[in-house]
Amino acid sequence: MRAPASILAEIAWRWTFGVALWAVLYYSFREYFATVEISRAEYVALRSLAPSTWMAITVRVMVALVTGLRVIGPIIIPALLILWIALATIGRVATIRALSDADPSTNWLSTIGLHAFRVTLAFAALLAFFGSGILIDALVGDPREHFAAVLLLVTVALLLIALAWSVVNWFFSLAAIFTARDHTGFFASLRETTRLYRRESDALYRSGFSFGVLRTVLFVAVTVLSLVIAVRFSATRPLATVLPMIAISLPYFAVADAITLWRLATYISLTEPEPPVVAAPEPPIQPVPEPRPAPEPEATAEAAPVIPADEPAPNNQ
Repeated sequence: MRAPASILAEIAWRWTFGVALWAVLYYSFREYFATVEISRAEYVALRSLAPSTWMAITVRVMVALVTGLRVIGPIIIPALLILWIALATIGRVATIRALSDADPSTNWLSTIGLHAFRVTLAFAALLAFFGSGILIDALVGDPREHFAAVLLLVTVALLLIALAWSVVNWFFSLAAIFTARDHTGFFASLRETTRLYRRESDALYRSGFSFGVLRTVLFVAVTVLSLVIAVRFSATRPLATVLPMIAISLPYFAVADAITLWRLATYISLTEPEPPVVAAPEPPIQPVPEPRPAPEPEATAEAAPVIPADEPAPNNQ
């Protein structure tokens, strides 16, 4: 909260990539679908609202979408990946340097390598999911006869692959702290991350769980509110549905990015040494004054008379 510019930097690089992603996908597929011809008979069938007609047209659109992805995918997918690696590297370095306590020094090549490996890891997880589906189909047999078993096995495989991917992806995202701040190399940053995990595993678990719960609660609240708006206004006032959803979604994305940055700040604080404890200065010792001797009593005029030793004492009887 003391570095609001870092939150703006996090929002800036994430939203820049998001806008670029949707713009590229929109214009690319719009240009491609402009070449797909739809006959008048299909337009008439589309207006009939028959379920079979809608299913047939949906299948044709999906086939055209897959074909278009094969045509333009080799161009736009590498371009988007390069854009993400560049923006993620610049944005993460900017936020880590802003949140670090000491003077940072960035190893740009190693930071780029970490983000490139994260992209490769995501593709590996995707291929692993499709590979598990092929393996399940070969082991179970005809999925039409064992639909429940296939669905269960595919769901379990998806959860396991997603869990493994999230753990490894989190590990490499944590290693970027050392490459962006301490000029650490690729493999040295992984070793430092391993030492941090062994030393601060409890704190990492607690912070990750706390921020995860906070983000999940926020996501559920926004989803429920969006569904309420959609159910109430979608049939009568479509514009009154879209605008409130946009007004709800944009603050949610901003707060979610801020939560991500707060979690990163917590991780950075765990990598920095504890500040030295400065003891409070002790009060100066006051010298104890020496006791003064009591003054001798002075002789007064009414003092008792001194009787000589050779004179007898007076008889007071």
